[in-house]
Amino acid sequence: MRLVPLKEVHDHAKVVSIAGMGSPEAMLRTPFTTEARHAFDALSREAAPGTRYVIPLETSGFNFLTPMTVAASRAVAVLDADGAGRAIPQLNQTLFFARKLPLAPLALADARGRSIVIRAEECALAEKAAISALEFFGWSAGLACYPMAGAMAKRAAVAGTVSLARAVGRAVRLATASGGDALQAVLGITGGWELVRGAVDRFETETAGSYTFGNLEIAGNGAHAGARVRVKSMNENMIAWKDGGLAAVAPDRICFLRPDGRAVTNADLAAGAEIAVFVLEAQPNWRGKGAAALFTPTLSAMGYKGPYVPAGKLRAA
Repeated sequence: MRLVPLKEVHDHAKVVSIAGMGSPEAMLRTPFTTEARHAFDALSREAAPGTRYVIPLETSGFNFLTPMTVAASRAVAVLDADGAGRAIPQLNQTLFFARKLPLAPLALADARGRSIVIRAEECALAEKAAISALEFFGWSAGLACYPMAGAMAKRAAVAGTVSLARAVGRAVRLATASGGDALQAVLGITGGWELVRGAVDRFETETAGSYTFGNLEIAGNGAHAGARVRVKSMNENMIAWKDGGLAAVAPDRICFLRPDGRAVTNADLAAGAEIAVFVLEAQPNWRGKGAAALFTPTLSAMGYKGPYVPAGKLRAA
């Protein structure tokens, strides 16, 4: 498997974005194996022959690996970049879409090699059709989408995110091995700041199709005793409040880490779990015209009607 810097991609090279699509709970129940490879093969046959590169759709421990499962067995390399710089619940919440790149043609596939290719000019129709097909795949499938030229990938994608994730992992391992603070090691590389350390006081979830909606409250302990943080999620963390005041909204990133440095997803959480919550502002790519507004419908449906305000400004207020 080759990891290639974004800047080295030829402008006319063919690139396809790869991900796993589905409910986090369904993906915990069923191991993810060859789904992404079958989705790539289906899209390559039908709409993207000669593809040379695959790129992660989002910043995600899981979805950084799905393109690698393709590159391990096909003649493609993985780009050191992704389409969002954060985890996303909907396929249009990418910087590819913000740059007017069509989502379709796209392909979904399961581990048995069953696949479907969807062609639709409208992103909403393509995603709705994908979600309908996803039900027949047990709410977990490989996804190949956003076929593009290298020039578009270089304009839209967030560069260096896979390498950054590797650096974060190394920092956590070194900090843990030396008895250091894993979270401070992460923040030293990524920037950002800590909201709270404490225990999950309340965690309610509801699954509807491919989405898991969550409402989480953390009660601070130790140096954070008395603080309370609330997080609302739609598969991914979307809004955070601290002591009743707004602390962060998407596309800014609201992240969790266990005290020992291990990553934790929303699907892994339960009442009583000890976690640290920290915030990273969105990359500059999201400051472009209309990009942050891609999250407005999701945030509005979750009760936040205001504009995007960078977390740094909220922190300073």
